[in-house]
Amino acid sequence: MDSMALRQAWEEHPYFRYRGCAPDVDEPGRAAGDLSLSLDAWHGEDRDGPEEPREREARQAAAVEVCLSCPVMVQCDAYASSVVVEGGQARLAEPAGIWGGRTALERHRVFIRQRHEVAVPAPVRLMRTRQKLRVLEALARHVDAEAVAAAAGMDVRTANWQRSRLVTQLSLDKRTATRAELLEAAVERGLLDGSLVVADDGSVPAVPPPAAPPRVASSLGVVEGSGAVAPAVLKGRVRRPRRVQVIPGQLVLFGEGLAGVVSFPVSEPLEAAA
Repeated sequence: MDSMALRQAWEEHPYFRYRGCAPDVDEPGRAAGDLSLSLDAWHGEDRDGPEEPREREARQAAAVEVCLSCPVMVQCDAYASSVVVEGGQARLAEPAGIWGGRTALERHRVFIRQRHEVAVPAPVRLMRTRQKLRVLEALARHVDAEAVAAAAGMDVRTANWQRSRLVTQLSLDKRTATRAELLEAAVERGLLDGSLVVADDGSVPAVPPPAAPPRVASSLGVVEGSGAVAPAVLKGRVRRPRRVQVIPGQLVLFGEGLAGVVSFPVSEPLEAAA
């Protein structure tokens, strides 16, 4: 979910009105979760300034204590810690203040560790290097890291590095990205032929069977390749084939009238009947 959706989920939570940092009904300038705290306790500056370090630490600790018993703490933290991309640069949705029981410094440390600053997909031209394409083709056929490196013609360390760079450049999460997700993203960006991908269980995606040959009606009314009988076309007119009963001692001849029967004795040579 994006930041706007997470904020909406937080604000529309049935217990949103009971959050600890909400204004108190009787004293609007104080926090409902702790009347000894001002509403500014959550949104003061998280850096040295007019506020003494000890005072700031005490204020933050008191605000976090209220957050820990807040019914919407999880939703609040999810929104504030989400990433917004502006002008190709990523930042926290709420870079300042205490949200979800964590200070801005704590949330920024997590943000940096997760390296969300590369959330924007890189241009395809940067991923069309020789080594990256070879790693993708090898990864499409193999699962084991050593087999991938051998198929790509490089050592395991280099193959893993190129694979890690592809995960980053395709804007996938390094903590949870799977082989299937990487290959799917590569296929979508035109870096890999999807028909080359072998699933983790060793199966290959099914190839659709070739199209059946066209059914063409012959002049004798038989549809080639099907064995079915169709009306014969003679001189622009459609005629239905006559059913001819053939018995021993008769020779069936096909001509302009489609069929004719000539009888001859069974013991008589065939040349005599002709």
